[in-house]
Amino acid sequence: MRLKTKIFIMPLVAIGVFFMACPSPAGTDSAYEPLFPIELNHDFPEAEKTFQEAKDLILENYYTAGIDEKALYWAAIQGMLRYISPPQNPGLAKIWTAEEYQRILESLTGVQVSLGFQSNFNAKEGSLVVEEVTPGSPAGDILQPLDRILRINKNPLKGKSMAQVQEMLTGKEGDQVVLTINRDIKIFDVTLTHEKVEAENIVATPLDNSVALLEIRKFSAGLSEKLARELGRLEEQGFTRLIIDLRDNPGGVFMQGLAVAELFLPEKSVVLRTLKRDTQKTNYISNNKNPFDFECIIVVNRKTASSAEILAASLRDNGRAVIVGTRTHGKGVFENTYTLENGCRVKFITGAMYSPALQSWQGQGLVPDFLVEQDERTLAALRKIPPAERMKKDVALITAHKLLLR
Repeated sequence: MRLKTKIFIMPLVAIGVFFMACPSPAGTDSAYEPLFPIELNHDFPEAEKTFQEAKDLILENYYTAGIDEKALYWAAIQGMLRYISPPQNPGLAKIWTAEEYQRILESLTGVQVSLGFQSNFNAKEGSLVVEEVTPGSPAGDILQPLDRILRINKNPLKGKSMAQVQEMLTGKEGDQVVLTINRDIKIFDVTLTHEKVEAENIVATPLDNSVALLEIRKFSAGLSEKLARELGRLEEQGFTRLIIDLRDNPGGVFMQGLAVAELFLPEKSVVLRTLKRDTQKTNYISNNKNPFDFECIIVVNRKTASSAEILAASLRDNGRAVIVGTRTHGKGVFENTYTLENGCRVKFITGAMYSPALQSWQGQGLVPDFLVEQDERTLAALRKIPPAERMKKDVALITAHKLLLR
């Protein structure tokens, strides 16, 4: 597809991708259509006056006096943000307090104050099931996968929401948390201290003389630089083929999705196309004169989202990878975060994403080239065993490996 003349070029910090605003190729404008409706489809006279009237009625007549005007304004903002979010993800647009947003920023750097484990909340049973423990973290030598956490600081979890449980596990560096653990038939307490923990977002494992498994777990700040060094080492060791495992990867930093894709794409390749307000179309173009030349298979599942979907769509459309697994999550939009005068942050959609071939994956996900179904519990169990053993049981990885060697 031949692109028309550039209007402007702006280098992006720390990566070589640049973008240009330009008309879409002839006959493709129909691809840039609204991805979901947000218009009000009925008449609503005197909207502002009606809002004030409803607010005053609630304050005067709600059955408990424990509600105030500030709470209603907060709820109104949350309602607005839900309304303009995709139907499949009504919580995409958000508002945070300054303190909450600071924790979000820390998570995007790949280094955050935490206890060092991931878990799944079972609200019905009132317990957390440990799924993964970060080596070298506070939980590293104490917790084990499949441990059940029954209480946090002696407080039962039954009846709590996921947000409440997360708040109970959150703390500042040095804060201690007492967890009541059920392991096999034993029940005991452990004390963990919040520390700064660096997430292990890239794991590379040789599978044979030519194929390496590359697990990318989240697109945190600086990931592309770390990945470039890792790919260089694999290249020096003689590896020529990669299985890039993006399963359960929720995305992360938007620009890192572009930067990682650029590592594999030669200059002038389209990495991503976007559409912003007033039909402003932008093409992100690779500026890489010496890309890595690995033969790639990308493995995805329903939890592969956002920046991970950018990487998969970009490499496939450029003929650099084949996709194995199930449909991905389907987050084909991006958001901006704005700072309000009171220090709160608000985030909402400011653009839509399209693959180099002008395909949107919003709401429907990317369709794999080779469909391999695998339930979440099976994958979680496989992740707990070494890659060499996993390759004997993980159907998606087995399929990817066979495709690379055929």
